[in-house]
Amino acid sequence: MMVKKIYVITGGPGFGKTQLINELRQSGYLCSQEFARDLIENQIQTGGEILPWKRPKFFQEEVLKMRISFFESVPEQTIAFADRAIPDQIAFAQYKGFKTPQILLDSSRKFRYATEVLVTPPWPEIFCNDEVRTETFEEAVSIHKFILKAYSDLNYKIIELPLVPVIQRKEYLLQTMLNSKKNDY
Repeated sequence: MMVKKIYVITGGPGFGKTQLINELRQSGYLCSQEFARDLIENQIQTGGEILPWKRPKFFQEEVLKMRISFFESVPEQTIAFADRAIPDQIAFAQYKGFKTPQILLDSSRKFRYATEVLVTPPWPEIFCNDEVRTETFEEAVSIHKFILKAYSDLNYKIIELPLVPVIQRKEYLLQTMLNSKKNDY
């Protein structure tokens, strides 16, 4: 098992994760991309077939490779942030009614993120969908519940971020991290 100080930012689609990640990146933190979204956009632009609605198994495998690659690229003792992580894939598989692939379970046990998982809760005022994020608000809330369960089942501590502007969210997140690190010692 590998444990790194990679803080996962997760929650249902359209609840402000990527905006927060972008703000953290601009502040100088090492952050992942939202690999699933990036892959979908790339496949749509290039006419590719590795899409969750065309080849779900291949899509899941490609996203997993990217997430593992990011995890492995983060130097030991470096604080980083992930825009979703491997347990999110378990949640999406369950949401879609698939049996959880064993590779996702094994990978979730092998690659352990920081204990605290930062969650952007449902927020109708900022929610929007597009050609990649096609879910309705109600579907996004349902996915959100699967995400919370996946992380809880893997013994992560869920910390819900407040419904405040992105700068205040970032400040809250960083303060929460600092308090968490004090408790670790």
